[in-house]
Amino acid sequence: MSSLIKGFERIEEARERLSGASFLAGLFDGRPDFELLLTPPEPPEEHAAGVAFCAQVETFLRREVDPDEIEREAKIPAAVIQGLFKLGAFGMKIPKAYGGLGFSYTNYGRVLTVIASWSNILALTVAVPQSIGIAMPILLFGSEEQKQKYLPLVATEALSAFALTEPLTGSDAANVRTEAVLDAAGSYFLVTGEKIWCTNGPIARYVTLIARVPARRVARDGQTTWMPVPEGHGADDLVHTAFILDMSAPGVEVRQRCQFEGCRGIENAHMTMQQVRVPVENVIGEVGKGLKYALTILNVGRGISIPAICLGMAKQAWQPTLDRTNARVTFHKPLAERQTQQIRIGDMAGHLFAMEALSMLVWRLADQHRYDIRIEAAVAKIFCSEHTIQFLRDAQILFGGMGYETAASKMARGEAAFGIEQLVRDAEMYRIGEGATDILRPFIVREGLSHHLDRAKPLYSGELSILDQLKQILKLGAFYGPWYLRQWIRRLLPAGPAFAHPQVGLVLKYVERTSRRLAREIFYAMVRFQGSFQDEQRVQNRIESVGEDLLALVATVLYAEQQTRLEGRTTVWELIDAFDVAARQRVRQRLNEIRRHRNGDRLTAATGVQALKGYYPCLSEGIVQRRLDEYRRKQDASEARPTALDHLPAQMVGAPVLKTIASDSDG
Repeated sequence: MSSLIKGFERIEEARERLSGASFLAGLFDGRPDFELLLTPPEPPEEHAAGVAFCAQVETFLRREVDPDEIEREAKIPAAVIQGLFKLGAFGMKIPKAYGGLGFSYTNYGRVLTVIASWSNILALTVAVPQSIGIAMPILLFGSEEQKQKYLPLVATEALSAFALTEPLTGSDAANVRTEAVLDAAGSYFLVTGEKIWCTNGPIARYVTLIARVPARRVARDGQTTWMPVPEGHGADDLVHTAFILDMSAPGVEVRQRCQFEGCRGIENAHMTMQQVRVPVENVIGEVGKGLKYALTILNVGRGISIPAICLGMAKQAWQPTLDRTNARVTFHKPLAERQTQQIRIGDMAGHLFAMEALSMLVWRLADQHRYDIRIEAAVAKIFCSEHTIQFLRDAQILFGGMGYETAASKMARGEAAFGIEQLVRDAEMYRIGEGATDILRPFIVREGLSHHLDRAKPLYSGELSILDQLKQILKLGAFYGPWYLRQWIRRLLPAGPAFAHPQVGLVLKYVERTSRRLAREIFYAMVRFQGSFQDEQRVQNRIESVGEDLLALVATVLYAEQQTRLEGRTTVWELIDAFDVAARQRVRQRLNEIRRHRNGDRLTAATGVQALKGYYPCLSEGIVQRRLDEYRRKQDASEARPTALDHLPAQMVGAPVLKTIASDSDG
């Protein structure tokens, strides 16, 4: 438990407080600033460059990439990777000065959407080096020498990856155990540790490695910095630091290429490092800032790459689903004429439009470089991943038995070999990757309510005297009295061409009114739960869900208005209606649940606690019972061999190694 608490403390220390305008932070506070969501028009030359490159990529995909082969062989051919390098697809976010294309986030998202519509595995392979590989950390935090040396390489020939997760840490990024100890001469670090689920790891040439460095505090220019200590002697702490790791360095071993339910073509490594020498010049940024850097690149990346890939997958399924629904006849009646399926298709259409609108909004906000979009990026990631899963499952239902059969099986007898079941399997990964939904929802609420939590924190710290507590209560009352009264007063909506459409006004009025109600419900919850509010995750999840749908509603209506005004598309308002109905229904339900379902939540949670203690053995009766450990592969003594893991502390050793794959240092 102490290590868990320490992990939360490290993450809290590493995270930056909101430093720029955030729409959702204002929405949670009952004062949504709709004008923040109006971005300047995309420059025509920028748009033209993105559209032209999408056309190039589409031609390449049709001619050179067989997505069925990738699924069948669980491997992306090397020729495909090299072809994408020649196109410049791995250098989209790298400035032209360093050999890249210098694309905007919007164009980067456009291209990933196109690639994902052909093969989401290929899109993921392209996205990882540019979202969390060495390119972004070097661009944001690296030295000019690192930029000159590495960016041209990763733009034109060398794949990169990100090594953060470990078998015992998962989303708990603060408690990584991999260590990098400075040698006696101070010229290189010796890295020992283990990483898992490192996407692109088996084929990467370079990896962004997060490891902990023994260091001591040093006061410099009035600020505390960290200085690594030779051989770990005299260290005050082990601090997170980011490194450029060359996968060809002696001591780096890819122990296994991990296999998953879906995403069969991705190269995902379980890797170990045993006394690997990493030159001091390969430290990215400052020692002790590695966790901050990791959180920063994840905050930005998750709002671009994951929504783009999810959008591409959903769009890929859309037309085949319409074709199947129109062609399929059940009981002498076309499926398309049955009301249940018409409702399903209408709901799918509305949510597909909403996913595109929200994605485009976040990409355009990111391009402005003047907003703090960490909350909006996380919401876009959750919204697109969760609704893509539902979208694809609805499509699978419409396909019926054909939706459960694999594409290869259908192809064998001449059926249209659309692999909806593969998309359903693959989509689950995007709910988990770059921040699982159940991790991001409390993160969003913590970030969005940080000003409330920081204001109330002293009262619940347990460190105040009774007199000081009384003073703190009076101080809070002086602030929250007027604040609460304002939550009952309607605010004026902004004026301007983008807000002139009648339907825009109706949606904005609803969102503004609901935002104030949400702020009141948050206030009631904070008063009710007080210091334990941070543990009430069911309440937090409902708060996030309401904010998510309200942001999506505004995004869709502004996107529809833009398409109507600039492109003359009027049918998009029917899509707005379809999404509006579903979103408002969810919002209404979640708002009611925030206050009314408290006892139900606690009873269910209490049952969960009892179940975890083994109080319900009847639930395992009547079957062949096996515990989790019984599923481990039994290893004969003759099979055992010394590995890098044998030299690690016992608590770092993960699951048995199934096979070893040599690292491909050429990427």
